[in-house]
Amino acid sequence: MHILGMMPDFVDEVVVVDNGSSDNSLQVAKSYNAKVFIEKKRGYGSALLKGLWHVSGHIIAIMDGDGSYPVKMLEPLCSFMDQGNLDFVSGCRLPLSDRGAMPIINKVSNYFISILARRLFSIGLIDSQSGMMVFKKTILDRIKISNCGMGLSQEIKIKCWLNSSIRCGEYHISYSPRIGEVKFKKARDGIKNLCDLLILRTKIKRR
Repeated sequence: MHILGMMPDFVDEVVVVDNGSSDNSLQVAKSYNAKVFIEKKRGYGSALLKGLWHVSGHIIAIMDGDGSYPVKMLEPLCSFMDQGNLDFVSGCRLPLSDRGAMPIINKVSNYFISILARRLFSIGLIDSQSGMMVFKKTILDRIKISNCGMGLSQEIKIKCWLNSSIRCGEYHISYSPRIGEVKFKKARDGIKNLCDLLILRTKIKRR
């Protein structure tokens, strides 16, 4: 949660969702005047959805609270979106600036699933597994996201790339080793993301 003290001045609002933390994250977030919400249903997607529906601004930035994504990139991401007249910008970690920042199993999983996403959906998205995004809040009504697990991040990006009314882009960002305890299970969540990707492809193909 140390990233809260690094937020740039142009950020008007910070929303933090507590999804069953066992440390003092809640108290730390409140000490930085962040809006804190509790999501009892466990899962990355559940927590993210909770936060999304409580954001009041018209531009939303998403990032993990473990220090792996660079707060300093918020300004260039927003500038890139503004200058390109885009609706959605995803932070692209690939290729990794610091090869040691990500465990080998994560690297293999990220590269493989991202390649598969490009093939299955015929899109140019380089990093489908990135957890850092900046976008206009209005797109949420156009993509109808539903995944309550780790697959929500890729669902948002893929549906945006497939929607012809949403102007998308990627901007390369750095990626750092996570700070604190890693809550997810690498192999399990990688397989789950892969399954979610295939399920999403089936649903879209039926339409």
